[in-house]
Amino acid sequence: MFGTVTILSGTAEGSLADTVTKLLSLDIGGFSLGNVLAAAVILAVSFVLIRLCTRVTRRALDRSRLDDTLKRVIMTAERTVLWVTAALIIMGKLNISTTSLVALVSVAGLALSLSLQNTLSNVFAGVTLLMTRPFAVGDFIESGTTSGTVTRMGLFYVTLLTADRKEIHVPNSDISASRLTNYTAEPRRRVDLNFGLEYGCDADAVRGALLQAAKEDSRVLPDPEPSVVVSAYLASSVQYTLRAWALTGDYWDVYYALNESARRHLESAGLSMAFDRVDVRIVKD
Repeated sequence: MFGTVTILSGTAEGSLADTVTKLLSLDIGGFSLGNVLAAAVILAVSFVLIRLCTRVTRRALDRSRLDDTLKRVIMTAERTVLWVTAALIIMGKLNISTTSLVALVSVAGLALSLSLQNTLSNVFAGVTLLMTRPFAVGDFIESGTTSGTVTRMGLFYVTLLTADRKEIHVPNSDISASRLTNYTAEPRRRVDLNFGLEYGCDADAVRGALLQAAKEDSRVLPDPEPSVVVSAYLASSVQYTLRAWALTGDYWDVYYALNESARRHLESAGLSMAFDRVDVRIVKD
């Protein structure tokens, strides 16, 4: 009796195993149930792994000094690559041929890159600017014939705010291909002012008057000290150059203030600023 029960039990287990095998190998619309379940498991595992990888990358980027825009680009690229890889693995598990799909994507990518050549050029230039960081938001820059304060750095454009409150969007490719000047990269700037004095003026008196004008302005830095040099001998005047250092934020205020005070000190010292003139001499035979 017990032997019969054992035989029946073994037969039941064999039937159950055969039934499960048949169910897993059941062909539904060209896909076996086993492959579908395996693909579902791979999808769930991929979802967890991708979230884990992106979380680790985000923490690493938060500790870095990269620009926020570049961080978003890196995160988007990582998600795209991981999900495409997971999709290819799932398609392979479902016995879907990926060769034609890869060829189709390659052709579509080539056509898209040709049609978006200028756009892609701006994107690559934007990534280069974000990585090399020749300027940052808040800097006053000059690129080609355009100048202004940087208010936003994007993948396609750099937004500048001009001194007269005009917003200009400059393509990244134009900025990366042209000469770039950053006026606020350094904390100090030198103010250079030229003054034309008559040839009869004493050089020491001119130097003293200009230095006095610079020293009276509290925004002029004492180190390096202001200096005055003879920079050129012109047709009707001797050109003196006043060089004074100021903080970058005070540059234009110091520039205009010294222009006014220097002339006042020169006139107080009895020194005349020259102007262009022509002397005509008549020679009699």
